[in-house]
Amino acid sequence: MPDNPTGTLPEIILASASPRRRQILSEMGFIFSVCPSQAELYPDGSVAPAEFAVLNAQIKARDIASKYSNGLIIAADTIVVDDFGILGKPSSKKVALNYLSRLGGKPHTVISSVCLLNTENGQIRSATCQSTLTMRPYTQAEAQRYVDSGLPMDKAGAYGIQDKEFNPAENIQGCYLNVVGLPACTLVRLINEMGFNPKLARNWKPEGDCTLCRIYRTEISRLR
Repeated sequence: MPDNPTGTLPEIILASASPRRRQILSEMGFIFSVCPSQAELYPDGSVAPAEFAVLNAQIKARDIASKYSNGLIIAADTIVVDDFGILGKPSSKKVALNYLSRLGGKPHTVISSVCLLNTENGQIRSATCQSTLTMRPYTQAEAQRYVDSGLPMDKAGAYGIQDKEFNPAENIQGCYLNVVGLPACTLVRLINEMGFNPKLARNWKPEGDCTLCRIYRTEISRLR
């Protein structure tokens, strides 16, 4: 039995200040409001990285849920994981440079958790998406210039795959939008699981080579 037999989406609230997540939702055709959550956990090694991302997204969703009686909260958390642990958003330029030095020329994992919470009935769904990304072998001077630009400071792992001038990625396996911060394939699957029928923009073309994102796009085009 679906959580919402009518399939009609309630008001959507994005519990994030991320301009990248706002852009993805907008390009997909969603109409939504933004109410950023300030709730956040910090990694202490007590749980596995994927579980940590899920807990963080759930905490953000619940933090905002009390403000809406009939809404669908969308929360997300993105982390970067290398052989030594979780790399979140850098707390300083020194930390950002250290992160970039750790990642340069090597593969790592990017995990995004998406959490949906229906405030009308309390139903909650969470899932993660993982991608493997290999950084190009940039120089220390390039990394320093990037850090000095300020662009890495609000991004997990101290980089944005979409930052064209620095162009950090040499190769990506998996969902590109997952690395940006909101995997569309995971989001649409969770919305469907909650019984809603999203009407995505006809001209939406998901970036990257994610097979599931493309499948959802093809299905939506066929059905509309």
